[in-house]
Amino acid sequence: MRWWNSALRGLKRVALCKEGGARAAWKLLFAYAAYLLWAWLVTYLLSLGFGALFGAWGLSAATAVRAPSWAQWLFANYGRFISLVSSFGAIALAHGLLRLLAGGKMEKLRPRDLTMGALWGLIPVLAGAALFLLMDSMRLYERTFSLTPDLLWMLAVYFAAALAEERFARGLTMRVASLHAHPLWGYVASAVMLLAITGSYALPPLGIVNMLLTAVLCAHLSATSHAGAAVGLRCAWSWASNALVAFPGGNAASRPVLQLYEVSEHWLTGGASGLICGAWMPPVLLPLSLWPSRRPRRTLLRRKEAK
Repeated sequence: MRWWNSALRGLKRVALCKEGGARAAWKLLFAYAAYLLWAWLVTYLLSLGFGALFGAWGLSAATAVRAPSWAQWLFANYGRFISLVSSFGAIALAHGLLRLLAGGKMEKLRPRDLTMGALWGLIPVLAGAALFLLMDSMRLYERTFSLTPDLLWMLAVYFAAALAEERFARGLTMRVASLHAHPLWGYVASAVMLLAITGSYALPPLGIVNMLLTAVLCAHLSATSHAGAAVGLRCAWSWASNALVAFPGGNAASRPVLQLYEVSEHWLTGGASGLICGAWMPPVLLPLSLWPSRRPRRTLLRRKEAK
C-alpha cells in the first residue's frame, strides 16, 4: 500500500497549493471550461430557437424582403442579440466564479477611466485611417457618409463583448492566478485567457504579437486600478475599426460611416486580416503601455523636487 499512499500524496501536491485549496491552474481550467460551455450552450440554444421561429414564419434570406419591417429587423439582427446574451452571461459568470474561486469582488468601472480609455482607443484608429488614405495604402469603398442607428447598436455589442472579455481575462483570471503567486503570473495567465476566449491564437504571427501587447496593456491598466480604461480602450478600438471606419477583415455585418478597402502595403494596414494584424499596431500599443504608469512617475519626480 506504500505505492498507493505515495501516489495519493503526489496527486495532492499537484492538485493543492501549500496554503490549501486547489491550485490556480486547475481553477483557471475550470473557469475556461465553464466559459466554453456557456458560450456553446447559449449560441446553440438561441440559434436553434431563432431557426425554429423563422422556419415557422417561412422567413429566409429570399423571403425576408416580403416580411413586415419588424420581422426583417429581427432576421437581420438576431446574431447581435445572441452576442449580447452571450456577453452578459459571461460577465455574470466571471463575477460568480471570482467569488467562488478567489472570494472577491470585481473592481468598479469609473466613468472617467471609461472615457479616457475610449479616447485612446478611438484616436489611433482615426489617425491610422487618415494616414493610410494619405499614403494611398487604402481607399474609400464609397464616398457617401451615412450616420445610422446601426452605429449605436454596434456600440452596445462591442461594449458588452469588451466588458465580458476584460472581466474574464483580467478581473477573474489575473486575480486567481496571482492570489498565491507572483503578480507576473497574473499578467501571463490573463494574456493566455484573452487569446483563448477571443480565438486570437489563430491570427497570423504579427496579429498574435499585437493581441499580446493589447493583453499586457489592459493587464497593466487593471493592475493599476484602471479597469474601466481597459474596457473603454478595447470597446472604442473595436467599434471604430469595424463600425465607424471599417477596415478589411472587420465585421462585415455592420454598416459603417466610412468603408476602406485594401490597395497596398498590407504589412502596415493588416490587409484582409484586419487592422490587428498590421504593423501600425505596435507603435501605437507600446506608447499606450506607458500611460498607466505616468502618474506614479510624476509623483516620484515631485517628491524628489520637494526634497
